[in-house]
Amino acid sequence: MTRTVSLQSDDFALKAVPQEASASGLHLALIIVGGTIGFAVYVIAAQIGGSLGYAQAAVAFAVGSLILGVMGAWTSYVGAKSRFSTYLLTQFAFGPRGAKLANVAVAVSLVGWYGVISNTLGTASQQMLLEALAIEVSPYLTVSIASALMIAITALGFTGIDRLALFMVPFMLLFMVLAAWLAITGGNGEFLDIEQRFSMPTAISAVVGTYIAGVIIQPDYSRFAVNTRHAIWSVFIALGVAFPLIQYLAAVPSMALGEPDIVRMLALIGFLVPGFFLMFLGAWASNVLCLYSAGLSFATLLTRLKRVRLPHIIVVIGIFGTALAFIPAQTYIVDYLVVLGVAIPPIGAIYIIDAMFIRRFSMQIESLDEEPSIRWTALIAWLFAAVAGYLTSETSFQLVGIAAIDSLIVASVLFSLLEVRRIRAARAG
Repeated sequence: MTRTVSLQSDDFALKAVPQEASASGLHLALIIVGGTIGFAVYVIAAQIGGSLGYAQAAVAFAVGSLILGVMGAWTSYVGAKSRFSTYLLTQFAFGPRGAKLANVAVAVSLVGWYGVISNTLGTASQQMLLEALAIEVSPYLTVSIASALMIAITALGFTGIDRLALFMVPFMLLFMVLAAWLAITGGNGEFLDIEQRFSMPTAISAVVGTYIAGVIIQPDYSRFAVNTRHAIWSVFIALGVAFPLIQYLAAVPSMALGEPDIVRMLALIGFLVPGFFLMFLGAWASNVLCLYSAGLSFATLLTRLKRVRLPHIIVVIGIFGTALAFIPAQTYIVDYLVVLGVAIPPIGAIYIIDAMFIRRFSMQIESLDEEPSIRWTALIAWLFAAVAGYLTSETSFQLVGIAAIDSLIVASVLFSLLEVRRIRAARAG
């Protein structure tokens, strides 16, 4: 790896990443794996495992992760080929002004998830300290300390995230294997008694939903890849191979012990402190990625403020995300983020088609001034696709039954039809 970017840089937020700043596929894969080991994975994996059992849960994890791996390979390829962040790609696809709306939607979603994860981490910290040490600590204190560390790491840019992944991922995987082994050897073999029962389609949809936003913002990291091959195999191995194994390992302890509560489950196997450390690292890795991509997004909206650099933006939105974890609105934020989660995937489909089939990767930052300020075809496709995804999740309307995938299909087809002349012109040229 040949990173030379300093803390004072903007981590190429508004320009293409030069080749000398590239990273190997292994580094990228570790970053992605670290981002997938989050608190939500433990909860959803346990519920899917309790509903479907060991064998069918494995199938759901594998199929859902394969979908993510294939989709991630596409977005990663676009990022590595163009060397642009997600938010520069949206500027070409939506127009400079139209992209602001898309970038705000993505950034708000990521900052919101930062708050949700921080809140969950604070609550789990309080419960763990009470169970293990009989010490009652305010969750606000643990959230504040953890957020300060997360913000500091993220402000270092891609270099800080890369170093964090190299340190954390091996420990997280080791802890997961050990927790699964302890649970199997000491478990009662009973399935979980949970309220929500998953079918195979809903389980696959849940798996896809846990990381679909991460797939869409994949260019933020793949743009640092040595070449497109490294970008593709790193994301496919991380999501298509490692992610289903991570989910299965996360589900085994709860299934083996018949205990859906994570803290209690860790206490039952005598793994409370190391297990909590695992959850802390997972929350840290997920939040760092959320904060970094949100910072890149807001950086494209504040280009006129010359003195404002990416580290400054990261600190501000990190403080705001931490504040979200403190307020009662936390409960309502989750519902709002679900809606944004349906609206974000179509953005990826649109920028892929624009970069690969319309522009053929002929994109220069300087030419953005010559683009229409708003590309209405992209906005229309995005709107209809988001509505289709929402209908899939809330009504009987469906194409394949997975809201994120349905919105991707609608966006791809509609944007291609609306831009058929430009696509044909690109082919002819």
